Amino acid sequence: MCGIAGVINRKGTDVSGTLLEMLSLIQHRGMDASGIAVYGNNEGVVLRAAINDKEKYLVLKNIIAQYGAIASEQIVKNGSQVVFAKINLTIAQKDIPVLHAAINASEDLYVHSLGTGMTVYKDRGKVADLIGHHHIDHKTATHGIGHVRMATESAEDVNAAHPFVSPFYSDLSIVHNGQFTNYYNLRRSLESKKARFRTRNDSEVASHLIAWAMMKNGGDLEDALSYALRELDGIFCIIAATSRQIGCVKDKMGIKPLLLFEQDGMTVFGSEQIEFTRLFPDVYAEELEPGEVRVWNI
Repeated sequence: MCGIAGVINRKGTDVSGTLLEMLSLIQHRGMDASGIAVYGNNEGVVLRAAINDKEKYLVLKNIIAQYGAIASEQIVKNGSQVVFAKINLTIAQKDIPVLHAAINASEDLYVHSLGTGMTVYKDRGKVADLIGHHHIDHKTATHGIGHVRMATESAEDVNAAHPFVSPFYSDLSIVHNGQFTNYYNLRRSLESKKARFRTRNDSEVASHLIAWAMMKNGGDLEDALSYALRELDGIFCIIAATSRQIGCVKDKMGIKPLLLFEQDGMTVFGSEQIEFTRLFPDVYAEELEPGEVRVWNI
């Protein structure tokens, strides 16, 4: 069991804080890891990376130098061997996925996010640990997604936390609740398309699958989610976001919950109605139908 969250705030307020509050209300669904992806903070191209070996930070900088330049950098230590880097980049848009793939090809370096106006914060432990270990930006943003994880199929590794991203379409992030029964078949298929897997978390296969579809279809999120619905077997709910859209898909059996509620210029998504109560005390949320795909433009 995991918990997912999403928010579209057309008034442009503190999306990071809203997501963190929502996730804290469903912390009981997963205490092994937590994370959020936030869009529309107007910071330009931002890289968030985890470095398992502190000595590899110079390697990361050398890889970046092959494709762009560092405008500013911030290093955060979470009390263990893992170091988190937040780096503002000057880089051509066409080189972003190439840089993403190059970093992920290096041992001990993990891209958590790399895109325009998009930042992913994720870590092991509870939401309070995420807040305590990271300098989370609370600037005005437009939308975002979040996740609390109960580790069932892979290690309690920071890089196995959600949201997940993929070099196939670096602007995309996804969060997922459920299990995929055809994980290994899909992984082999995606590896033949040059996907590089960095974890054993089955959610990573969904990020590559949806991103690959978007790379091929010109960035059509609705079409990519419909494709994922056809290709993924199991019981699942997925919320996916790009800089211009947010969407969700639920498997055809409809066992995993995914609720949504819209009011006062906000759209919120979640695993439980309790997530919405701090924003809207009087809520009667709608549940996504089995096999349904929905997409909102920002």
